[in-house]
Amino acid sequence: MNIEGGTRPIGKLRYSLFLVQDSLLRSFSKSRMFDLSVSSFLNFKDASKLTRFCQSEAAVFVKVFIMKYLSFFTIFLFTLFQFKAVAQSGWMKNKNSLYTQLSVHQFSSNQYYATNGTLFDEGNNFSSQQLMLYGEYGISDRLTGLLNVPLLQLNSFSNTDVVASIGDVQLGAKYALTQKIPLSISVEASIPTGDGVQFATSKTVNELGLRDRINLSTSDGEFNVWTTLALSQSKGDWYASVFGSLNLRTQGFSHQMKLGGEIGYQAIDDLWLIAKLNVLESLSDSPNTSVPFIYGEGTTYTATNLQLMYALNENWRLIAGYADYFDFLVNRRNIYDAPSFSLGLAFDLK
Repeated sequence: MNIEGGTRPIGKLRYSLFLVQDSLLRSFSKSRMFDLSVSSFLNFKDASKLTRFCQSEAAVFVKVFIMKYLSFFTIFLFTLFQFKAVAQSGWMKNKNSLYTQLSVHQFSSNQYYATNGTLFDEGNNFSSQQLMLYGEYGISDRLTGLLNVPLLQLNSFSNTDVVASIGDVQLGAKYALTQKIPLSISVEASIPTGDGVQFATSKTVNELGLRDRINLSTSDGEFNVWTTLALSQSKGDWYASVFGSLNLRTQGFSHQMKLGGEIGYQAIDDLWLIAKLNVLESLSDSPNTSVPFIYGEGTTYTATNLQLMYALNENWRLIAGYADYFDFLVNRRNIYDAPSFSLGLAFDLK
């Protein structure tokens, strides 16, 4: 088997932002490149009150927080929700066999969960679209090569222009630990394609007549390695997989652990129904708060992913997916939250 909201008072927001003042003091000297106006970015209904507040000394901390911690979501969301059913399963590709998939992803949200779990839902919508290429090749019956490339990624807020570029490349391999049962280990390196700095410019000018900018990079600028242990089984029209992954990060960032499982059911001859549950947890109780949000420090979540896979013929597959987050095993932190949708076309050469 080879399956692959209402407006919140300004005072409450101000109080929440002061909670991160200490961390911002440590990071402010390292990052003066974020020049987005708070009032023009968040579009609060009572902008005059926020403007007067921003004229105070505390405005420095608010401004750095908004620019650095709310600027980017795409890398984490779509890296973790790509169609990687086989890579996170125990099954291997046969020697010289090939699986490739081209898929598009869509996401838009203004609901941001901060690192302390506080929900901010009054800002502009963050949107991202992505064109993904995923591939597997059977080097031998026990060794499979893996490739995952965001060929094109578009990031923007509703009040900015679009940043467009290639995303970070994931390259690795999966090895069958035993041929008696589908048990495998895979190692994938995430290779950065940029330095993590790409600015989007505001569509309108601020109070000073200038156009604000915000970092919406398609690359996090960091090299890291995912190691995954996966076990799979099938019986009749059903299959199931469980996995555990460890993400070893560089440049002093917190390591991460991801656990998950999936169940698939062949409803009819050509149609599979697939359900997934994933949990991402940080292995540090004190994430590095002196780095921009784009690096995903302190991000945690519980997520579901529902998929339909339809066999067009012997080699071609059509795959549609729906993913969302919720608070169950792990709460949402440092992440934008909304449903995401995917559509992919896969080619399987056995």
